This record gives sequence, structure tokens and C-alpha cells, in this order.
Amino acid sequence: MDIPERAVKRLKEEREGRLFTSDLTVSEFLLARDADVHPISQVMGSCIYHVGQIPDYKGKTSEITVISDAHRESRRRALSRLFQEASLVGADAVVGVHLRDRMITMGARGKGGDDGGEVLEFTVVGTAVRAPWITHPQGQPIITDLSGQELWALAQEGFEPCGFLFEFCRYHVWHVTKGVGPGCVQLTQASQAVQRARTIAADKLLQQAAQVGAEFVIGSDITIEVREVPCGFGGCDLDDLDVDVSWFGTGVRRIPEKQGQRAHNMPPLILSMMPLGRRNDALIDAEDDEDDVEVAAEEAEEMALEADEARGEG
Repeated sequence: MDIPERAVKRLKEEREGRLFTSDLTVSEFLLARDADVHPISQVMGSCIYHVGQIPDYKGKTSEITVISDAHRESRRRALSRLFQEASLVGADAVVGVHLRDRMITMGARGKGGDDGGEVLEFTVVGTAVRAPWITHPQGQPIITDLSGQELWALAQEGFEPCGFLFEFCRYHVWHVTKGVGPGCVQLTQASQAVQRARTIAADKLLQQAAQVGAEFVIGSDITIEVREVPCGFGGCDLDDLDVDVSWFGTGVRRIPEKQGQRAHNMPPLILSMMPLGRRNDALIDAEDDEDDVEVAAEEAEEMALEADEARGEG
């Protein structure tokens, strides 16, 4: 077990119904219940990770795989701890996962790990839920950063989450301004580095999606950070460039018993949004905007409130 004993005790009490905590909003809570999703407990995972000495990469333009791997591993460990907590309370899924990623130290020369000393912190918090309609192996809950509203909307059209996907790439450009004259000109190496880092992250994310049987990747949260860093050679006045691409998303697929369509061998698209379907008499077409989704969600929330009041009067 990789989580504190006190957390194990708290989770046991919540599983037995003695206590309840959640980070869901009122709207998320009501819509989640409408979609047969029942909160159990707030769960979390955290990891502080140190990057040690790495091979010298000065003079090279390429991905710094040791640093990329360190970021991936810190995320994996934090999510693993959240997964363990969710398993302890018998959850089918973890929804509304919130992420926090920060660098505590950058290393002596501010290069982010080339001389050792980079310390990363990654924390994830979410709500463990029971959702019997979500397909998953016994004792292996599905983690997703989808909100209660988003999960409800997916369920209306017969889709389910099948895994939380994450990827990171650190790409380094050596002497980014070398040979540049006084005029205005594109820094070709820098532009290519951003595209290359994104491609590396996207390819690995698609591989993860295929492993969990996803048809689409939705809710993609992509952060691209570009910063100038010292070259590191004594007396050199030219700077290098670091490109960091951080990518999170949720894999989704059709619910077999609802639509019976076979999933693709490889996810065909990475989407930040996807068409959402029907909620009773409200039709949400592909060309409709987010306002239509909000209206449909509000209608479902009102229905849930009315149902609660009716039960109370009864």
C-alpha cells in the first residue's frame, strides 16, 4: 500500500457510509445523480519527484528524454495513489479530477534538471463515485477529469469514459539565435521545436488511448511553455530554448450495450470538444454551441430538484 494509514482509515469510514466528502459543485452533484453516478468520497494522490544528474545534452537539439520521463513518472505515481484510494472505497470511477503541477526547484543554473536538483510536485484530487453503467475490470476504477455536467452529457448519447490520459515532452533547442541578423526574421528552429514537441506528446497520447480502448480523446488540456535558458558553456553569450508540452485528456468510447458499435483499433481524432446528444426533448446538434448544453443541463438539474421535493413530500 502506497498511501498513509490515516487515509486508509478515513476511506474505510466513508465506504461504510459514516462520512461523506466531495469536491463536486451543487450542479455537478445533481446532474451526476441524474446520470446514475453516486459520490462516495473525495480522493487524492500526490508525488514530489527529484530529477538527478542526466547525460550532457549541450550542443544538441532534441527531446531531453530523462526530464520528460521524470515528469511522466511523477504524474503516474500521483495518479496511482489516487487510484488506490478510489479502489479502497469500491468506486467505479473518479470524476472531476483537478490537477496541480509545479516545479519546486529548477537546478543551480536554471536549466531545469541538466545539473540535477530539479524537484517536481504533482497533485491530483477528485471524487470517487459509484456508476454501475461504466465498464471497467473489477476493482479498477476509471479516472477522468470530466465534470459532473460533462459526464451526464456523455451518458445521454451513450458514451462512457475509459481512462485518463496524460503526456509530457521537454524539447531543447541549442543556440536558438545563432546566425540571426539584426533584421526581423522567424526563428525556424524554435517554431519547429514547438511543433516537434507537440507531435511527440500527441503520438504517445494516442498510444495510451489505444491501450484503454478509446474511440476519442476529449477535454484535451494542452499547455505549451517556451522559455529561454542559459547555454551553460562558460563565457557563451548565446541562449538555448526549452519547450515544454503538457497534455491531459479523457478517452471515451461507446457503451456496448447501448449502441453495440465496435471501437476503432486506433482513436481517429483528438478533440477538445465533441457533439453531445439528447436529453428528453432537448436536441443538441453538432452545430449548436455550449449554451445549448448549458440549457439542457439546467433542465436536468431542475428535474432532479423537483424529484427530491416530491420524495420529501411523500
